[in-house]
Amino acid sequence: MYLKYFRHFGTAVLASSTLLPVSTAGAYEAGDWVLRAGAAGVLVRGESDLIPAFAPDAKVQADDAWSLGLTGTYMVTSNVGIGLLAAWPFKHDIEATHDITSEGTIATVKQLPPTLTLQYHFDTGSRFNPYVGVGVNYTYFFDEDTKGALSPYDLDVDDSWGLAGEVGLDYDLGNDWLISGQVWYINLETTADVKGVTSFDLDINPWVVMLGVGKKF
Repeated sequence: MYLKYFRHFGTAVLASSTLLPVSTAGAYEAGDWVLRAGAAGVLVRGESDLIPAFAPDAKVQADDAWSLGLTGTYMVTSNVGIGLLAAWPFKHDIEATHDITSEGTIATVKQLPPTLTLQYHFDTGSRFNPYVGVGVNYTYFFDEDTKGALSPYDLDVDDSWGLAGEVGLDYDLGNDWLISGQVWYINLETTADVKGVTSFDLDINPWVVMLGVGKKF
């Protein structure tokens, strides 16, 4: 699904490029700050281990979630930057992939995924500023809430540390404004504890995507 948004992003950038002359004005320099905001999605690609306490073949999976994404980059040199992903909290439904409680959603949970990366920005000599990054993610889970047949029980989801990879593209619109698209892959594996019932490993391992606008300072 996220590919659809980046196709629209590419179309918008190409359309803009017909209106603006090619320039090196978008090149970054040491000491620059680049701040961005936009729509961000956590697209889940994992699920839980088997949960025999629920049913012999029971598993659960967190649904995708969308929120306001915020990112910043500080340029250490003209090519090397330090990037930070932040966001308004994401809220995930946790769904039974097999009939555990005769209800699809068995819980909800909120999370914040701050991610710090070391970025390399490529000098293209144009308004296009692509970059790649590697770093670490810390995901903080909170406001866990069980539903349906699980509502009498408390749920606790452990916080997670994991590696992250990033690719991004800034397109300079002039006057230090830009359009930005970013994608991260995050190794996010946690443990969920339904107190008094069972605990189980839950792999989320999401692609995180963001499309927005930004400004260089």
